[in-house]
Parts: sequence; structure tokens; C-alpha cells
Amino acid sequence: MRSLLKPLSRDLVAAVAAWGLVFQANAIDERPSISIAHENQKAKVTFAGTLLAAETLAGPWSAITNADPPYAAELTSPLQFYRAGIYPTNSIFSSTSVVVLNLTGPFQAYFDLAFAGLPDGMIPPVREKPYFDGTLRMPGFVVPVTIRVRGNSSLQECPFPKLKFKVSPANRVGTPFADAREIKIITHCAEGGQGTIGRLREQAAIFREGVAYEVSELMGFLTPRLRRALIEYHDTTPPTNAATSVGWEITRQAVLLEDLELVAARLGGRVLLESELPWLVAADFDAQLVADLQLFNALLGNWDYSLGWDSRGVWNMDVLELPDGTGKRLMPVPGDFDLSSWVTGVVRRSSPWDYHPELGDLERETRYQLEKLQQRVEPPLFASARQRFVMKREALEAHVGRARLDEEGRVNAQHHLSVFFAALDLFP
Repeated sequence: MRSLLKPLSRDLVAAVAAWGLVFQANAIDERPSISIAHENQKAKVTFAGTLLAAETLAGPWSAITNADPPYAAELTSPLQFYRAGIYPTNSIFSSTSVVVLNLTGPFQAYFDLAFAGLPDGMIPPVREKPYFDGTLRMPGFVVPVTIRVRGNSSLQECPFPKLKFKVSPANRVGTPFADAREIKIITHCAEGGQGTIGRLREQAAIFREGVAYEVSELMGFLTPRLRRALIEYHDTTPPTNAATSVGWEITRQAVLLEDLELVAARLGGRVLLESELPWLVAADFDAQLVADLQLFNALLGNWDYSLGWDSRGVWNMDVLELPDGTGKRLMPVPGDFDLSSWVTGVVRRSSPWDYHPELGDLERETRYQLEKLQQRVEPPLFASARQRFVMKREALEAHVGRARLDEEGRVNAQHHLSVFFAALDLFP
């Protein structure tokens, strides 16, 4: 968008147009333009691009459909401000740079409502996670959003829990959220140390998990889009007599993750509900994909999932129901890697105590997982899965070498790769 105009006096038009220049920081591919003049007691708006209107400068902004230039606006119209833009605008996921955001809302009140950071104990608390109103700011945009706390086991050890926000149809027009109305935020969890369940509770874990999603994409698995971010959170919880501090401000690294509901919608399907997943015991998944995903999780050292091969059904892994000719098929989608040793740097052992005791923890656990997989699946499936990873080895190593993450995390990820491929060599 090029400028922002209000159909009143010429002086006010000029002032608002100058004010509107702050919105050019996120200008879109083409060059929309707008000008205004008074004619026959109306404001004549001449524009190139999509004409957007709002009652206040802060929005929400809506596209005026079927508007052709010049557009005649009544001076008494409640729509006081106009701007021109391209719709849809560049997506928030169209860049790989770190985006700087500001999120404002009563976070602490809703953290407390979810008992964030409090272990379950003998009598687990009722963790409420309703949506609440907030505001997102980024260069060129001020967007009303609704936010909620998310997470299950992570709520037991993360006083700063994972989040999710939505942008309404009216508020996302002409913004970077036009095609990304629901976004998950992977947050830093806490200010250091290891959680009781095993999470790395600091912001270094965030970009490490982001690289795990990028590895998933490189391997060709269905993966939501992501964007690294630096988020300034501003808590607006009203002060009370409660001991919990409120009104804080904090800036931490984060990863924005496209909600899988949007991925499913693009494919003409849906995401199965959490309540449906425990029933997917021995689910009719593609056998080759399951074998490939087992190898992928072994690479990451991820133990916090199930694919329905036992009485637990599917957990900690989303499942999409997609159209398939005249029927439907179920597709598991990997995700939620915050407990993997790829992220935490700590290996969780499941191998017997006497299984290759001469090996290091990661070497022993990786070999054990691959051995179990080879025994479980048909030889052609294992061979095909193995070949899929071998063919991607150079690409994976190159990506980890240049990825944006802390150096300790890079060394850890490189160690996982070398151990994984060394173990694969033992299973031709």
C-alpha cells in the first residue's frame, strides 16, 4: 500500500497520508497507489490495487469488493480511512528472515488459568485454555487477534506456555495473515534448566525445533510452514492482590507454525480431533510412510509419540483425513519435537541395560530403535525407507550446517546425523 487517506478536509487528507507512510515497511510486490479529491459532496478515491477501508486508523480493514476507480465515497460514511494494497498480501510465511513482532494481551491471567508450569501432582488441576483478545504489531500493521494457551504435558513444566492466535476474516484482509488465519507459537517455555519431563526450558530450544521441522520438509513429509520470530510480549493483566506478577514485558525467540487445519483445508481434508486419535489402533496408514516416519523420529531421538501400533493408539502426532478417489485416507503428520534429544541434547534411553554397553547413549539408542524397526516391518519397506534417507544425507547435512540456531544446538544436530547414518550402515 502507498498511502492512507480520510475523506475530509484537504489538510487532514495530507496529514493522514503522511501518517500512512509508516505502513509502507511491508509494501507488497507491486506498487499500489491512492489519491483523493472532493467532487459533488463526495470523496473521489482513485487507486491502483485493492481498495481497503476502515472506520479507524487501527482497523479492522476490509476490502471494498467490486470497487472500480474512481470510487465515490459519501463524506458522511462511517468508513473514514482508505488505503490501497494488494490482496492477498505477502504471507507471513513468504520469507525466511526473523520477523519482529509485538504481542499485547492479558497473558498472565490466562497462564494462571491454565496452571502453566505447575505439575499435575496427585490431583491434576483443571487447565482452562480459552481464547482472549490481544493485539499483534509488526512493521506496517496493527492487527487485532485472539490468543489462547495450548499444550498438554508441556503445561506441567512451562510457566511460559505454547500459544496460538487467530486473525478474523475482517482483520486479516490486506495483511500478511491473509492466508494464515491460525498460527501456533512455539515459545521458550522458561528461563533455563531442564524440565521434570525433559524439556529444555530456554529459548535456544526454539530454533532447534524449527530446524527439525525443516528437516521434515527436506525429507518430503507433509510439513506446516514456519517462520522464525523475535516476539516482544507485553502483559496487560490488571494488578490484583495475587502473588503472581503482572504487567511484565519480555522479548524472546519464537517459531511461528502454520496450523495444520489450514494445511488440511488446502488439500480438501480435515485434521482429526484429539478425541479421535486414541481409537486409531492399528490404523490403516500407508505402511511405507509409517516406516519412513519411524526412521525420521529415530534420527531426531524423538520418543514422545505413538503411531497406533499398540494399545495407546495415536498420540502426539496429528492425523489428516484426505480425499482419495471415491474414499478417504489417513495421513500421519510428524510434529511437536520439543522432547526429542535433537532439541534437548539429552538422550532418553529405552534400550536394555546390557544392549551394547560399549556405545555412547545416542549411538546405543539410535541403533536399538533401528533394530526394532527392521524386525517389525517387511524388508522391502525398511530398505526403501533407508534409501530415502541415504539419498537426502548431503542435503540434510548442508542444511544443518547453515541453519539459524545456537552453536551447541548445531553440534548436537550434526552429531545426530552422523550417528544415525552410521547406524543405517549396519542395516543394509
